[in-house]
Amino acid sequence: MRKRMIQMLCCTLLAVFVPLSAFAATFSMAGFDGESSRHNWETNGFFTRMEARTGVRFSFEQYTTYEEWLAAKQRMFSEGALPDVLFKAELTTREQVQYAAEGKLIDLLPLLPDYAPNLWALLQENPSWLAAISLPDGKVVALPMLNTLTTQNAMWINREWLEMLGLETPTDLDSLMETLRAFRDGDPNQNGKQDEIPLAYLGAWDLKFLSHAVGLVANDYNVYLDDTGTVHFMPDDERYITLLTWLRDAYAEGLLDPNGFTTADTLRTETDESVATKYGIFFGPSPMYLLPYATGEAYTALMPLIYEGKQVYRDLFGGVIGGTFAITTACQDPAEMLRWVDVLYTKEGAIQAMAGDAGTDYLLLSSGQWTYAGDMQTQSDYILYDLSLYDTGIMPWLFPTEFYERYQNDLIPRLNQELAALTAKASLPFPTVALTPEQEDYILPIQSELGLYVDESLARFVLGEWDVRDPDVLTAYREGLRERGLDDFLTFWQTLAQGLT
Repeated sequence: MRKRMIQMLCCTLLAVFVPLSAFAATFSMAGFDGESSRHNWETNGFFTRMEARTGVRFSFEQYTTYEEWLAAKQRMFSEGALPDVLFKAELTTREQVQYAAEGKLIDLLPLLPDYAPNLWALLQENPSWLAAISLPDGKVVALPMLNTLTTQNAMWINREWLEMLGLETPTDLDSLMETLRAFRDGDPNQNGKQDEIPLAYLGAWDLKFLSHAVGLVANDYNVYLDDTGTVHFMPDDERYITLLTWLRDAYAEGLLDPNGFTTADTLRTETDESVATKYGIFFGPSPMYLLPYATGEAYTALMPLIYEGKQVYRDLFGGVIGGTFAITTACQDPAEMLRWVDVLYTKEGAIQAMAGDAGTDYLLLSSGQWTYAGDMQTQSDYILYDLSLYDTGIMPWLFPTEFYERYQNDLIPRLNQELAALTAKASLPFPTVALTPEQEDYILPIQSELGLYVDESLARFVLGEWDVRDPDVLTAYREGLRERGLDDFLTFWQTLAQGLT
């Protein structure tokens, strides 16, 4: 579920007489370009520009389904037919630990200061970023995507509906309930039907983001670390029960999507701009996650609801997504590969990776904004297929937020400003930490059983199958948590937390 999301929208340096590409060295590259990829790495302008800039060219092994990429990685590392580099690699921590231990991935940490000075400077300025990509033994075998405008699972509220119904933006759970009732009863989409879905969600994962409204944020293991260094399990917190009670009441009143526990993104996505939208509030990285552009313009990010005078929200990634780029021991020149990728951690290199060359692929406007060159049809085809790779998969770079926000489009800066305001309130519930394979082998079976029980229980409480107001039912629910290993689970995370201090 948490795989969501992560995508959004640098001047080629040529030799004076002979392009560097004439002397380009060739390396082998394999990677996963994302399920929705329309790119061909052999012809994409990203690699063409990088070759002109660095003198490095690649032969490619490109994958566009995750299952095929997973099988390819297993084959490469088991059979020993390794490429020089893995790009958009989606290497899990376990894979990094395993392949490094087997001597198949290079520890890049000692090489970064000399051969990737731009990335190294960023990591020195942001020690939490370095910690996030370091393995338990201190090695760094895969490089990250860095983004100061981090992806959030935000709550998007229909601003036009609020204005039409004369409503203020909700600020806490009580006012949220009143807003949802108005969305249900006021026919804000003006089609004469009571077909509005006041609050849309996709399963327990989305609904748990509402825990911020009772002062709780937890990670995907449902744990959080308090200011005293104590680990807590959110579904065992009394405030969580308060949230369950609110959710049950909202569902009983028809304020929540009746299909929220059974639907899928493909079934609830709207593509027709002419159809009256039915969503009052929904979760996602942007309004265009579910809606066409013209419809999505009506939505604004709902700031965290207030609980006891405070606002909190869960930060998904903390600005770092690891495992995007690795150099294998088959590579004869790791320094050259690091120099190549280091370009993407510069402002100019990242801009070129996103938008191509100024004057050719994009135009700088007198207003300080920029826009893609060419007519709309040319832009659409070229941008989607040939200009860049950044819109699918997860690539190693420093996302050029400042440049991106200057795109000639009023919506993008507004959404980014709203997400930045939300991010300022967000925090990681538990520090980013890499588990050893042994730790994973121990904790994942407990997490699998415990996490499934939590999510199924949430659904049962919300749907009314279990009475959230019955003390005996709540006692049985909490006993179920402990029967599934909660005490050992908390001990594990507490021990881990103590090792981080």
